[in-house]
Amino acid sequence: MNTVTPLAPGPYLASPSVSTQWLADHLGADNLAIVEAANRVRLRSLQLDVAATTVVVFDASDGLCAQESARSLREAGYERVAILTGGRARWLLEERPGDLDSLAHRGGRPPLYPGHVEPRLAQLG
Repeated sequence: MNTVTPLAPGPYLASPSVSTQWLADHLGADNLAIVEAANRVRLRSLQLDVAATTVVVFDASDGLCAQESARSLREAGYERVAILTGGRARWLLEERPGDLDSLAHRGGRPPLYPGHVEPRLAQLG
């Protein structure tokens, strides 16, 4: 008999936004998806476990695009969604590890983090 083991949930979200420190602390965590704000069609093409994945959405800086993207993801059934406070601009200003563009998973190939073997990130269609 085949059984499906549910995925362990991604990192816990205490609020609808996360700091750059929170994201830096959780890089490489199982079922953490980092996605750039995008239109609804692109967001709905994400190949993620809706129940288990914690999604962090970022944009250039002001958060308006990230807020809209987060709302679209929630409407699509994602429950664990947060916005990165300060977006890409704050991440770069604080000289955090890696560029957010390289941390967001694209085209079926996962990025590599120093010190992590197999991060599980979002696949943007």
